[in-house]
Amino acid sequence: LNIILLLFCSAYSQLYRGAELRTLESVLYGKFEARYKPAQGEGLVSSFFVYNDDFPNTSWVEVDVEILGRFPNIVDMNVITTTSHLRTHYLSMDTHLDFYVYGFEWTPDYVAWFINGEEVYRQTANHIADLIHPAKIMMNIWNPTYEDWVGIWDDRVLPRFAFYDWVRYASFTPGNGDTGTDNNFTFQWQDDFDALDNSRWEISDNHTWGGNQALFIEENAIFENGKLILCLTDDENIGYQDQENPHLLWARAEADSIIVQFSEELDPETSQNVGNY
Repeated sequence: LNIILLLFCSAYSQLYRGAELRTLESVLYGKFEARYKPAQGEGLVSSFFVYNDDFPNTSWVEVDVEILGRFPNIVDMNVITTTSHLRTHYLSMDTHLDFYVYGFEWTPDYVAWFINGEEVYRQTANHIADLIHPAKIMMNIWNPTYEDWVGIWDDRVLPRFAFYDWVRYASFTPGNGDTGTDNNFTFQWQDDFDALDNSRWEISDNHTWGGNQALFIEENAIFENGKLILCLTDDENIGYQDQENPHLLWARAEADSIIVQFSEELDPETSQNVGNY
C-alpha cells in the first residue's frame, strides 16, 4: 500500500496547473454566450460549457464549446449524455488571433451553437431529451492526455493563457422572451469580469480528473483589465506571468522558404527578420 501511495503522490506532483471558473448555481436550459480568445498550443483546450456536477448522483449533462490550441480554424461543439455527440466545425477565421462570441441555446428540443450571433449548427436527435438536469456554466483551460484529439503535448509552450471578455446568460422562456431564437429567451445577466463576483462564481481549486494533466488551482484564474484570464502553467511559475523565452519547436523547408513553429505568438516583423537568427 505504501508503494502504491508513493507512486500516486509522485505522479500527482507532476501535474501541470490549469484553471476553471464555474457558477455557484445550476440552471436548466437557456442561452449561453462568451466572448473570448482561446490559447494557442498543441495539446491544450480552452472551453466554454455547461456541466451537471451532480453526476453520478444524476445523469451526465454537458454541452460544450471547446477550442483546441492545435488548430487555427476549428471549434468542437459537443453534447455529452451517455455518449459523445461531437461536431468538428470548420471556420474561415483563426480563432486564436482575436476575441469572438461563442454560444449555444439549450432547450428541451434542440441544442444550437452560434458564432458571432449566427447559428452554425444544431442537434435535435433523441439524445437531447436526456439533457434533463440543471448544469453549471463553466470555463476552463487544461491539457488532456488524449493525443488523438488535442495533439502531442509539449510543455515548452507554457505558459498559455485564455482571455474571456464577458459571459452572458438568458433563461429559457418560450413565447415570452426578449432575445435568442424566436425571442424564446429572457436576458438575466452579463458579467464583464471587472472583478470576481463571489455571489455568482467559484474558482475550482485542487481539482482534476482522469485524463487531465492539469490540476486546477485558484491562483491561475486572474481578473485583470476587464478580463478573466485562465492560465495553464507548470507547478512553479503559476499565475499570469511569462518568464520563458520563445522556443523554436520545429522548422521545415518549403520551396524557397523555411516555415517555423514557435512556442508562442511573436511579432511578425521581428520574427521574420533573418538577421535576428
